[in-house]
Amino acid sequence: MSSAESYRDAQEKLMTLNLLQMAFKEFNTLESMRAALEKNGVEVSVANLSRYVNGKAIPKSKLKDSLLRALTQDSEFGLTIERLINKHIIDDVDEFGNIKISNLYLLNDSKALKAILFLAMYQEIIPLDIDKIITAEVDGIPIAMTLAHLLNVDCIYARKKKPLGAENFITADIQTASLGRVETIGVDEKFIRRQEKVLIVDDVIRSGSTQTALVELVRKCGATPVKVVIIAGIGARWERITEWNRVELEVLKVYTDKS
Repeated sequence: MSSAESYRDAQEKLMTLNLLQMAFKEFNTLESMRAALEKNGVEVSVANLSRYVNGKAIPKSKLKDSLLRALTQDSEFGLTIERLINKHIIDDVDEFGNIKISNLYLLNDSKALKAILFLAMYQEIIPLDIDKIITAEVDGIPIAMTLAHLLNVDCIYARKKKPLGAENFITADIQTASLGRVETIGVDEKFIRRQEKVLIVDDVIRSGSTQTALVELVRKCGATPVKVVIIAGIGARWERITEWNRVELEVLKVYTDKS
């Protein structure tokens, strides 16, 4: 097993404990949870299940694989990406028909955020073969940092102001149509090397202008944007993006007008 595979195996074992703890909230007793796992072909004693749920032991790789398969495929455990997002993001439509969401609960629940991102990795929505992650300040940072930890790669965030110590600050413009102005974000070129594969992540996409600027920044640094992954998409304007030139976009949850 390579070092990268060993790291991934270790992370999956830790995430299995996290998912078991979250799934246990759907059951009244450990015995009922054990029965649900048994129904999915996973043999585990109540005593060992208790150790895993309470973080007192870590399952071996073979059992870990069986547990993850059951936890992610059976909706009885409540661990789908959509369900977790629905529980942690509040959405509404105001009197003018504008869609509004609040991700406050998600960004302040590290276990739920980690679970959503891990499930996206496990389901191959998020590519594993990347060198860097980039996002824009501010709310994208917890997402990018959490994912960077799971993937064991560096995380970079584009800033609106050139920071102290930045040598070659590469910038791109955000066309903010709703505010009628242009904003600029940038990164120090030294943090993204040429030919690196960079994943772009963010919390919300509306028009796609911020994400378009991030794609541009990565390309200006000579790197390759491999994919854009967003937690929540609002409306449909972002679906008309054409500037990315074959960069795939994945939005985990789309919010549209309820009327």
